[in-house]
Amino acid sequence: MLKIGKLEYAVYEIQIKILRTKRKIEIIQSFLNREQKYDLVEIEKQLDIEHKEYTQKLLDKQKEIDAARLKKSSAGKLLSDEESSELKKLYTQIVKKLHPDINPNTTEQEHSQFNDAVEAYKNANLSELRIIYLLLEKTIPSSTDTQNTMEKLTAKKEMLINEKSYLKNEIEKIINTFPYNKKELLLDENKMKEKIDELSNLLSEHNEHYIEIENYLKGIENQP
Repeated sequence: MLKIGKLEYAVYEIQIKILRTKRKIEIIQSFLNREQKYDLVEIEKQLDIEHKEYTQKLLDKQKEIDAARLKKSSAGKLLSDEESSELKKLYTQIVKKLHPDINPNTTEQEHSQFNDAVEAYKNANLSELRIIYLLLEKTIPSSTDTQNTMEKLTAKKEMLINEKSYLKNEIEKIINTFPYNKKELLLDENKMKEKIDELSNLLSEHNEHYIEIENYLKGIENQP
């Protein structure tokens, strides 16, 4: 979306303009052939209705580009209420174990983990927080934890099952949806350049064609 999405959007946008202008010419020409007067406002309303689907596709394309930009700037995603609750709970427990003000004797590695946890929490990255928490459970004993061993193991097992299920679903989404099928294109600089050139040339051709039909439209609109 970020590398060629804007070009694809521009190409589709000019295609819609061309289709709309051609349809407008067709409608006006039908009135002229019958030697009837026409109302441009009413024609534009009709075109709005006819091209509603195309306009929606254009809006969807822009949303995809915006979403890609958002994902690039943040690793976060929308969480359910249950996931948000888990996120806060895990972060609180991690802070108690790693915050330098509470634990001044933390190691450099633990300090790095704390910084990672802060970023994960900021970006609503539940998966990352789960991993950090599980790593801490293996390396840092908690003197204030009153859970017995079986309860702790049960809680860990449940968390791992949830994480496994989450990761499995995410992998399925990646495999079956865009942009996974564009991976080969994105990793090949030559193919990417060819694609950009192809879209750029197509955009130029469409712009030239649009100017031509716009001039033709002005010509028939000025007919007495």
